[in-house]
Amino acid sequence: MNSPAIRSVLVLARGDLSRDDAGLAVRVALALPLGGLAVSLLLTDSASMLGLLDPPDLSPWSSGLARELDALVSDEEVPVLVEQESLAELGLAERRLRPGVERVPRSQVPTICAAADTCLVL
Repeated sequence: MNSPAIRSVLVLARGDLSRDDAGLAVRVALALPLGGLAVSLLLTDSASMLGLLDPPDLSPWSSGLARELDALVSDEEVPVLVEQESLAELGLAERRLRPGVERVPRSQVPTICAAADTCLVL
């Protein structure tokens, strides 16, 4: 990650909230701007629930993840995207997203990944 050619990183969070996979992705996305990298976070699968304004409480650390996600959007100005089909598959398509989080269709995920210098899948 220290290569001068890497300037932008997409962190793809697709993990299960109950196992802290998504938490790791959020924390990585929060740390990378400290190294001067442009970062985006894309939430898919069950991790997409983190983008909801009022996410379900699925683990003891999910409220901490919501605060970290808010810090990403407001403090670091990291673009946070949620795959809309993942929310639909979870029956949450109609729920409101937290401020600063945008929905993207699954068909755009490969394009979003290709636009970054590096794509980290967690």
